[in-house]
Amino acid sequence: MKKNSLFISFLFLYSLYFGQLNGPESIDFDPVNNRYLIANSSNGKIMQRSSNGAISQFVGGISPNPYGIEVVGTTVYACCSGKVLGFDLTTGLQVFSVNLGATFLNGITHDNSGNLFVTDFSAKKIYRIKIATQTFNLFAQNLTQSPNGIIYDAPSNSLVFVSWGSSAKIKRCSLLDSTVTTILTTSYTNIDGIARKANGDFYISTWGTNSVYKYNNDFTTTPTLIVSGLSSPADIYYNDLTDTLAIPNSGNNTLTFVGQSTASLLEQNFSEVAIYPNPSANLLFVTSSEKKIARIELINELGLVAAIYPVDNALEVSIDIKDTESGAYFVRLYDNKKILIGIQRFMKVN
Repeated sequence: MKKNSLFISFLFLYSLYFGQLNGPESIDFDPVNNRYLIANSSNGKIMQRSSNGAISQFVGGISPNPYGIEVVGTTVYACCSGKVLGFDLTTGLQVFSVNLGATFLNGITHDNSGNLFVTDFSAKKIYRIKIATQTFNLFAQNLTQSPNGIIYDAPSNSLVFVSWGSSAKIKRCSLLDSTVTTILTTSYTNIDGIARKANGDFYISTWGTNSVYKYNNDFTTTPTLIVSGLSSPADIYYNDLTDTLAIPNSGNNTLTFVGQSTASLLEQNFSEVAIYPNPSANLLFVTSSEKKIARIELINELGLVAAIYPVDNALEVSIDIKDTESGAYFVRLYDNKKILIGIQRFMKVN
């Protein structure tokens, strides 16, 4: 293992304490409303962290208590013992409920085909849920270690999940035939969460060392220590919109963010970057008052890159979005050194 001291030195690293957090088990980002959602596993609540850092309740009275959460479209889904419940991101009302009869659902992810996948920690199983029909099936079973965090890996058309226990394994489950293979047997104890960056890097959180480590896309390189001194780091999330790793510390009710915070990044770039018209149907004009634009990305409400536009180092550019599906998007801008210089939200209309 190697320490990435250079990486840390260029990042904004901080932990935040909030009395409203109570057993924070999982964190995800809601790009449409520009906020983080956090599952409180000890008091039946999903909390929300706004762009200015304020914590408040989003949904309360959830029973059983929520563990893993996943934002998909306009809904946040939560693992609640043997059930998966869904709550509308605007109203907070429950709009989804599937009782799997499972023992202890813990990790959750989704693919690009309308499916949720959840891990049953105690029964050592993985289930698939079809969101549209609210039906489910057992997808993988007889796992040798308790599965915990899970993430969809589109390039390999598989699920990558981490395990609890000593010499914890990182495994892969094929979406073609449910075959489970071991990617790596680690030296860590009790791996809780796993996150994937858009470039293919993976991050894992482990209770054994109270740390987060980074692996390359095929887990062939020596892991890099990203941050230590955590407290039972749980289900982590990588926010590609702001290049930020979000970590809930279930042991001391804090959040740790490694990277540029959402609030400061958006505030920093709102003054330098503008887009118009907004909403837009055909052409979207993007301007930067200081740094020249070399690349534009459209990020959809699932956090996925919907389109990429190379730009010839310009301060003003127009992009054709007439064939882009309607909905909410982020416009992400980079300079010719691949440095993120701005983020703006816009609505595509027909």
